[in-house]
Amino acid sequence: MCLLCTIVVLSAHWLSILLLIIWVARLLVTRRKKLIIYSCLLVSLTLLVVSIEKSSRHTELSAEEQLFLITLDPNDLKIDGDQVQFYGTVTEVGENKKVSEKVVVFYRLSDEEDKLLWQKQRTVEKFIVSGLLTEPEQNRNLNQFNYQQYLYRNNLFWILEAETITPYTDNYHQSFFEKLNIKNIRQTLLSHIDNNTTPTVSSYIKTLLFADTSSIENQVMNGYKEIGIIHLLSISGLHIQFLITGLTYSLWRIGISRERTYLILLFLLPIYGSLTGWGTSIFRAISMSLISQTGSRLERPISGMDTWSWTLIIGLWVDPYQIFSVGFQLSYLLSLALILFSHTLFNQSKFNSVNSLVISFVLTLISVPILSIHFFEFSWLGIFANIIFVPLFAWIVMPMIILLFFSSFIFTGTIVFDFFIHLTEWIVELMEWIVLKIALFPYGTIVTGKVPLILVVLTVSALIILLISLEKKQKRKRSIILFMLILSVFIRYQTYNPYGEVIVLDVGQGDAILIKEPYGKGVYLIDTGGSITFEKEDWQIRKKQSTVASRVLVPVIKSLGVATLDQVFITHSDEDHMGALMEMAQSIKIKELVFPKSAPKKQQFYDVITALEKKGVRLTAVTAETNQKQLVGPSLAVLWPVKNGIGGNNDSLVLYGKIGEYYWLFTGDIEEEGELELTALYPNLRVDILKVAHHGSQTSTSQSFIEGINPKAAIISCGLNNRYGHPKDEVLNRLEDVNALVYRTDLQGSFRYRYITQWNEIKGMDFQTILK
Repeated sequence: MCLLCTIVVLSAHWLSILLLIIWVARLLVTRRKKLIIYSCLLVSLTLLVVSIEKSSRHTELSAEEQLFLITLDPNDLKIDGDQVQFYGTVTEVGENKKVSEKVVVFYRLSDEEDKLLWQKQRTVEKFIVSGLLTEPEQNRNLNQFNYQQYLYRNNLFWILEAETITPYTDNYHQSFFEKLNIKNIRQTLLSHIDNNTTPTVSSYIKTLLFADTSSIENQVMNGYKEIGIIHLLSISGLHIQFLITGLTYSLWRIGISRERTYLILLFLLPIYGSLTGWGTSIFRAISMSLISQTGSRLERPISGMDTWSWTLIIGLWVDPYQIFSVGFQLSYLLSLALILFSHTLFNQSKFNSVNSLVISFVLTLISVPILSIHFFEFSWLGIFANIIFVPLFAWIVMPMIILLFFSSFIFTGTIVFDFFIHLTEWIVELMEWIVLKIALFPYGTIVTGKVPLILVVLTVSALIILLISLEKKQKRKRSIILFMLILSVFIRYQTYNPYGEVIVLDVGQGDAILIKEPYGKGVYLIDTGGSITFEKEDWQIRKKQSTVASRVLVPVIKSLGVATLDQVFITHSDEDHMGALMEMAQSIKIKELVFPKSAPKKQQFYDVITALEKKGVRLTAVTAETNQKQLVGPSLAVLWPVKNGIGGNNDSLVLYGKIGEYYWLFTGDIEEEGELELTALYPNLRVDILKVAHHGSQTSTSQSFIEGINPKAAIISCGLNNRYGHPKDEVLNRLEDVNALVYRTDLQGSFRYRYITQWNEIKGMDFQTILK
């Protein structure tokens, strides 16, 4: 009930209001006065706390400020290549204006020496920072991760692009107690781990004992995620229970009584939680353990369900906005399932292996709606991977990691210690190899796309019915059939939905256009976008750089339930049209790649298509001459180039055809010379919607071309505040002269057109843009 009240206050969602009304009615029907009174008190307190937290979320800073005194916690510091990022607390602004507000700071390192100095940052310190404050942007694409919303939920309102950062030394000296704070101790321990173990072993000690995953390679992390066991790298109830059991056993073995053991745990567990940063799962696991043990010590045992409930309520009081995070939702939901079914559904067989399979299967099913809402996909491989890797982590990896950590303070440099370091490293590397091999399984991940809320509710309801019937051993067949039917619709709704659409993605200064036909008939992509890369030194190269593919292409395409593209068209081989192709192909299967015959003359594109061909992608090089009568994609015709060229802008692939109610012309980066020849070849070309060539450059979209095709609407794909000044005013004036509606991705974000076919009649829907 407290959870529903929190959701109502923070989002006022209709479903949460409806469920709250039902819950209140159910509570009143019980006519249990004490239960009603205590529930009302708890709900009132929760409403008060959440309301205060919501009303207090505002900024004290303004965009005019340019000088800041910021306290930096090294635990919030990330250094990747030539970029420094951290969440710092602004304590003073300008001329001694006192504030207390967190901002996210980005700073570009000047040289490798500067980077080494930042990497040695191990204590909480103050810095004078000059730079510009900018408000986080809204997401510019359909179903894209909303960074602005994410920062707000973490009480952050500004991004600070730092120009200079200098240590604050004016009469400021840290006291002994400031140096001894828990954040500095954490950094000291992490540094000790790095200095006394190998990089591979160090990364797992820091991850499994201190919730620091920054050292594990991206490829490995993605492997754990793809096979559904990423939770093993998060400190959870499994890890905390293991630590508590080991510590309790050790204390008992040296003769410490149960009462004193409890007091030691009561003292040490909160300290350990602070050392790990109090993540959601850590908070839940430690709180549940302490509440349960406290009840036992007071001879008033608290049930697992009550322990879970109190932990949830306290968590809501601490930070109500955490309810929107996937970590919170999975941690509390899966732990609830373990409590509810531990003595019934999860313990029906006399064979532990069977029970483990049932647990893994049920927990995977429970996580499906949440994973689909947040990531548009889920992995069923976790059902079996958990059976292998949970015991491996619990009985081999965790004990060795703990043993190595504590022995590193005493036995570093000894033969025995070095032997265990190399043994652990071998086990971990073997485990990672197995993970990456399993992740290569082609059908391990099921892409659901963004599913309508009503279908999510139906799926969750069917799952609850299924679990109850399995637990009570009643009407199993009916509940299984019902759940499988609804789950099938849940998984395939986006793939086979009746709407067709054209989406011009906002990929910055580049092109990427997705075309999806109704009822899953076909999905096509024209260009992939991509950023121009400049040669960098090794120290400048970022390992976890945000890219067009990871930030826009892959999530948006998957949100539409698409795991396979029937055809990808590359209009020409410039980086801003094909740069993201290879990375996208790692996550989304491509059946056929279509490009102009001249495109492979650029070495970079040639290397990419050679690699894709080895992966089984069919390559088709075309010209208008060879494809004059052959339609491609969703009934599109290749109009240009008419012959093999040199691979420049004027050799761009030009596609034309009817999609929905309108005739579309996709022009790549064709220039004025090509436009003139095109209109000469097709003088009566009907064009309703034009994708403006070359991002609105003055070298394209000539006056005669625009007057010849007379489009009703024009779409310009260009980057916000791009260095080329696209689109040019003369191009905009030409489009205005023919009364064409102009849509620009730099101002309006991505563009979307949807239509539906009913009884062979196409019914169009309004054009939509994300920002305006």
